[in-house]
Amino acid sequence: MPGVPDCHRSTYGSRAPRRARARGTRFVAWALALGLLAPVGRGGAAWTSGAEAREGSPRAISREPLESRLRRRRAIERGCAFIARNQEDLGGTFGDVNGVVAITSLCVLALMANGSSDHRGPYREQVRKGIDFLLARSEAPKSDRDPPGYIVDGQDQTSRMHGHGFATLALACALGTSERDRSARIRKALEGAIDCIVKAQATTGGFGYEPRPDNDHEGSVTVCVAQGLRAARDTGLHVDSRVIRAGLRYLEKSQNDEGGFNYSLTRQNSTYALTAAALSSFFLYGRYEDGADTRISRGLKYLREAIDKGQGADQPWYYYGHFYAAWALYQWDGGTWEVRRGNEWATWQDEIYPHMMARQLEGDGSFEPEAGRHDYGPLLSTAFAVLTLSIPDEGLPIFQR
Repeated sequence: MPGVPDCHRSTYGSRAPRRARARGTRFVAWALALGLLAPVGRGGAAWTSGAEAREGSPRAISREPLESRLRRRRAIERGCAFIARNQEDLGGTFGDVNGVVAITSLCVLALMANGSSDHRGPYREQVRKGIDFLLARSEAPKSDRDPPGYIVDGQDQTSRMHGHGFATLALACALGTSERDRSARIRKALEGAIDCIVKAQATTGGFGYEPRPDNDHEGSVTVCVAQGLRAARDTGLHVDSRVIRAGLRYLEKSQNDEGGFNYSLTRQNSTYALTAAALSSFFLYGRYEDGADTRISRGLKYLREAIDKGQGADQPWYYYGHFYAAWALYQWDGGTWEVRRGNEWATWQDEIYPHMMARQLEGDGSFEPEAGRHDYGPLLSTAFAVLTLSIPDEGLPIFQR
């Protein structure tokens, strides 16, 4: 499976569209984005929208308006500064023991998306400490219930396999730019993380909250580990394609008649967030076309209708949902900032980005957490917001089109 040709081909075997063909060079592009040749992102380059690429029409020039870019970048910088200030001095973690692996992973990803690595950029120290924490959690002795390779903190009763998936993603994104002495440890940790994921897959193809195949399976964990596997595979590590196909089939089966994706095969409650997450996974593995089942177009229609009804701007799991929606729609239509009918990305960002930036607090640069049971504190909301706003800059390999 490893190798350049595999990066150019859909897991389903068909040729991927042209927006998916550049992923084989994403780590080179990311290294350039860190400052060797050019600033993060593509700046004023010409873009082709997803709709135009599908129809074969000429490339359309549509640059992000300067005012929009400056405002977005300012929000990202202030959010990163907040994240960096709130790293624990001892251990390099972000957040308390509840969700510490997931939140630390997301905070590290946010700082890396802004151009820092473990030895370069304004937040290199924070990235290094965060990566070292994840490596220590991978290498630490495990309890009887935790298998080798599992990236987990003994006190963490919240993130569990979600955290493992995000940690796999963070370590894979860090590998391409990490210092040599740390890269060997990262690669070994990723090999263990992949093995843990493979052994935890249920017979349904899905994954649950615990690293066991007999555990209850559900869509959000399946998405987390699938995207971690994709990032790991892009580093050259072997990932069994059968595991990926089974996971994507699980997501396929969870779609309902309205086009939304359900929580699991047994709980029929679809949401904007789960639908966005599922679509981002399909696109990440090169599946853009519907074929006979119209699965993709129905999912996109579900997201569009949710936004049209006002559910996009204010819905449960606000930051999580919009992170995956931005990721999915940028892969589908990204780069074209002119709002017009048929351009899902431009329409989405025109409404959601201002709404999200309005939730950033003037005082410390954090993003207002969600209220009630979805509140995991300002570090989680800020990390997701920074990642969402950073997607057009393609500062992480996994975001590149």
